[in-house]
Amino acid sequence: MRVGIYAGVTFPKAGGEFTLLSTVIRDVVVSACPYELIVFIEDEARPSRIREDNILYVNLIEPPSLLFRIRRKILRWLRYYREPVLNDFFDKVLWREKIDLLWLLKPYNLDLSVPYVFTVWDLGHRMLPCFPEVGLPAEWKMRETMYQKMLLRATYIITGNEVGKQEILANYPINADKIKIIPFPISSFCFEKLAVPADLGNIKKPFVFYPAQFWAHKNHVALVEAIAWLRDKKKTIINCYFVGSEKNNLNQVKYAIKKHNLENQVFILGFVEYAELRYLYQNALAMVYISLMGPNNLPPLEAIALGCPVIISNIPGHIEQMGKAGLFVNAFVPQDIGRAILTLYKNPKRCRELISNGLILAKKYKNYSYFQEMLRVIEQYALQYKTWAV
Repeated sequence: MRVGIYAGVTFPKAGGEFTLLSTVIRDVVVSACPYELIVFIEDEARPSRIREDNILYVNLIEPPSLLFRIRRKILRWLRYYREPVLNDFFDKVLWREKIDLLWLLKPYNLDLSVPYVFTVWDLGHRMLPCFPEVGLPAEWKMRETMYQKMLLRATYIITGNEVGKQEILANYPINADKIKIIPFPISSFCFEKLAVPADLGNIKKPFVFYPAQFWAHKNHVALVEAIAWLRDKKKTIINCYFVGSEKNNLNQVKYAIKKHNLENQVFILGFVEYAELRYLYQNALAMVYISLMGPNNLPPLEAIALGCPVIISNIPGHIEQMGKAGLFVNAFVPQDIGRAILTLYKNPKRCRELISNGLILAKKYKNYSYFQEMLRVIEQYALQYKTWAV
């Protein structure tokens, strides 16, 4: 049986998306697999077909015609294009490569005539439609159209935890047996030996940091206000570093920093490499992750693996994901965030307890393989496939 894997076009500045997909692909490479794997990529620097580590990579970057290239550029410029390639071309490639099952590592809206496994990261447009990045009419319609079509026709659906499964069932008429829970893995860079960059020597301590792109739902402004509250009401100076690529809410974050006169306490580092990110985890008072959208996220797992205390929003998905390894806060209330930071600053015992609980949770991922969990899903499909396979 031939299994296709598509991760989409991604790049380091895509943040958690790139980290997750890179970790999963690396897991695929090192895992034993009884099926033939074909990974579809879009990479101008690589050949059209190449076999590495017993995996065949098929490059989709070369479209079949000049008209195709022009159309794709126009659609991408208009932000209406999210598919890896135009549907008819991609489907033809799948048939040409004799793909029996396609695994989409991230959500895509495609017209596929081969069975597929669809991955759901979140249903933000349904759960928090007031946020502009998911709720503006064109964006909301694109997301809803995709999920309405892709979820109903999917052979299986992958989500990260039970909360994610229940959100899918609450919003779409899906057979619960189709939904398979595969928790996020710990990012591979957490286990790599990376040189500490010299230019981080000017980091001001004590500090907390928040690794998240500047979307509104990431809630950076609440952390700015928490830092101001600590200074003004508790006479406590805690520095703060934001790490992540520019998105729709960066100007609002900059305005909040200026409004509260925190230019010497709150710093925007933008996108950083893995070595810098690892340094921040290992030297921070805490990693503060106050996203309002779940159901789960990668940075909390990275933090516990690197011995960093986690302050995190108390949404249901995060509570399921972190358990005793997180210090939960009402992310809408800056004072609640500030009190959590103050607790860790003044109570080393509580800090050590969080780190210990985090390391206990991280140990559960020691031999965890995201792809091996996915293989169990593929094996279920194989039982059905053999009833018609030649």
